[in-house]
Parts: sequence; C-alpha cells; structure tokens
Amino acid sequence: MDNFEALWAYQAEDIKADAIANTIRRSPIRQKLEKTRDLILDRQKQYKQIEVEITAMADRKDIIEQAVAHSENQLRSLKERFESNPPQSPEDVKALMTEVSHCRDTIRQYEAEIARIVKESTAHEKLQYVVRVEAANAKKAFDQLKAEYETESQSKKAELDEQRARAKALMNTVDPALLEEYNTIKKHISPPVARLTHGQCSGCNTSLPSAVLSRIKNGSLVECETCGRMIIQ
Repeated sequence: MDNFEALWAYQAEDIKADAIANTIRRSPIRQKLEKTRDLILDRQKQYKQIEVEITAMADRKDIIEQAVAHSENQLRSLKERFESNPPQSPEDVKALMTEVSHCRDTIRQYEAEIARIVKESTAHEKLQYVVRVEAANAKKAFDQLKAEYETESQSKKAELDEQRARAKALMNTVDPALLEEYNTIKKHISPPVARLTHGQCSGCNTSLPSAVLSRIKNGSLVECETCGRMIIQ
C-alpha cells in the first residue's frame, strides 16, 4: 500500500470514528443535559446577584434609618428651643417654622424611601425563593438526565473506542508528514482528503487545470485551490 492509499484507508476509519462521536454529542438527552446544566448555572448566578442587591438595600435602609433618627433629633431640638426661648418676632417665627417644615419633609421623604426599599426587598426575597426552587428542581432533573445519558452512551462509547483503535492501527501505516498535513487540513474541513474524479476534486467538484492533473498523476502532494483538500488519484 503506497502512502496515499494508506492515508485514504486511515481517513475512512477516522471519519467513521468522528461520525460516532458526533452521534454521541448530538444525543437529545445530552442536549437536554447541557441545557439543564446551563439553567442551573444561570439560576446560581441570578441567586447571588439577588443576594447582593438585598444586602445593598438592607445597608441603604440602615443608613436612612440613621438619617431619620438624626432629623427627628433636630425636630425635637427645635421644639425644645421653641419652648425654652419662644421667637419674639414674626420673622423669627417664620424662620423656625421653615426649619420645622424642612425636617418634617426630610423625614417623610426618608420614610417613603424606607417603605420602597422594604417593598423591593420583599419582592427580591420572593424572587430569590423562586430561583432557589427552580435551581433545586433543575439539579434533580440534571442528575436524572445524567444517569440516562451515561446508560445511553455506554454502548456508543465502547463502539467509539473500538473504532478509534481501528483508525489508530491504520494511522501507524501513514507517512508522518502526510499525517501532519491531514490533521492540519482537518481543522478547517472534513474529510481532508478527496479523490480525483473525472478531472475534478471530488470534495468540491472543481475542475482542475491540466498541469495540476499531471502533478497528481505523478504522485505529488496537491491541495485543491478551492476547498483546500489534499487530492489523490
């Protein structure tokens, strides 16, 4: 068997192995398994984000409550000042009432913000619970799918191992330089080797110039200018 024929024989077994591997990868159960895994990861990320937001709202609530206490202290101080030293003129009364009004408005705004934070925090906690339940259910589904997939793929993996072994046995008969070229081309297109058929590359059906045909017939290594495959006679 010459070098090109050895390569062709190896390719036939190598492509069969790839076909089995692709069948395993395209398994509906595997696709569901991967989709469920992605759902779990997404829910874990979402749960952590909600947790961060709840913590931030709790911190903000603490700060606002301190601000409310400060404003209430200011209001009490104004009341004490009014009682101990009543204003003597309309202007003083007006100035004092302006301060009182400002404190009360500030307290109302803070209290409204606290109420909003409490409402949003409650909504976040409910969402967090839903996300946690979804993640737990997805984990149960994942475990079940994983078991089903392992059972399904066990025979296919054995078949794949056998086919890879057959391909490897033939690979050892291929010239190392040709094998390296084969693997390089295979990264971009598969199968990487095509036959010359009626003056055309059988991979892409491109007609080849006579000079190229002569090189192929003389046993030279030729790559199709259109698809990049190695062309053998």
